[in-house]
Amino acid sequence: MSATPAPGRLHAPRGLLGTLRSWLQGGSGEFGQANEGLPTEPARPHADFYGSARVLVVDDDLVNLMVISALMESRGIVPLLAADGGEAVALACELHFDLILMDLQMPILDGLRATSAIRRFEAQGSRPPVPVLAYSSTAVAADTLAAHGLNGSLAKPCGAHELEACLVRWCPTYRAPSTARGTAHISGGWQPSLR
Repeated sequence: MSATPAPGRLHAPRGLLGTLRSWLQGGSGEFGQANEGLPTEPARPHADFYGSARVLVVDDDLVNLMVISALMESRGIVPLLAADGGEAVALACELHFDLILMDLQMPILDGLRATSAIRRFEAQGSRPPVPVLAYSSTAVAADTLAAHGLNGSLAKPCGAHELEACLVRWCPTYRAPSTARGTAHISGGWQPSLR
């Protein structure tokens, strides 16, 4: 198993959100130019790449991925991102995660079928089951989620408090912001540190 996501997979190396923020705050105005200087191959995740928990977020909407990534970074976590269920299954079979947040309505392979595929892989004895939560704006019955192997749900969009409660409940390795790397206390609350 490789620790490097395959080329073409959507992921969030350190600095990606900073690059996007810079571009949105008056960069060149050309999205292609905002990517100049970024590596064409994905960064190799090292032991502390993810922060205090290894989280995979799966969503086909880039804005949703940016929002949840920023929230997680404010909690000391750099999530790995996937744009569809097929990518999620490949990553879950290749890498170990503490938590997977799975959008349900995606092209190519929806979240229910992707989670079922991940559970089949786990059942082959390869590794213990990882908690998978539906990350959706659409309510789905708990028995439907359970039938496909999902452990619960997190409503989209979620706020910082909902995300914090989710991380505390489902990620045994998660450290609260007071001890998490990559956070700084700013009067008025926790904010991501600027690198």
